[in-house]
Amino acid sequence: MSFSAEPVAVYLGDVAIAESNAAVILHEPGYPDRYYFPRLDVKMDFLAPSDKVTACPHKGPAEYFHIEVKGSHRENLAWSYPAAKLGVAEISGFIAFHNDDPDISIR
Repeated sequence: MSFSAEPVAVYLGDVAIAESNAAVILHEPGYPDRYYFPRLDVKMDFLAPSDKVTACPHKGPAEYFHIEVKGSHRENLAWSYPAAKLGVAEISGFIAFHNDDPDISIR
C-alpha cells in the first residue's frame, strides 16, 4: 500500500467521477493496483448504492455502487470496505473503481 504522490482522477469515459490528492494505492499480488479515493473526493451524485455485498478474507466485507453518468447505468463498478481489516485499515470507507474496465481510466 502506498499513497499517491500526485493528484489522481478516475474517469468514466470523459467524465471525472473522482479527483484526489489523497488517494491510497493498494498493491495486491495477482491484481492490478487499485486506487482508493476518500469519499469527500468522489462525486457521489454519480454513484448509487448496490445490493451487492462481498467479503474478502484480507480486507473484510465490501459494499458496491452503480455508476450513472450521462444516462448510462453501469453496475457494480465501484466498491468500498466500510471497516477494512487491520493491515489495510487506511482504505476504510474509501471508494475504489474497476480500473480494469475498458471505460474506466485513472489519470
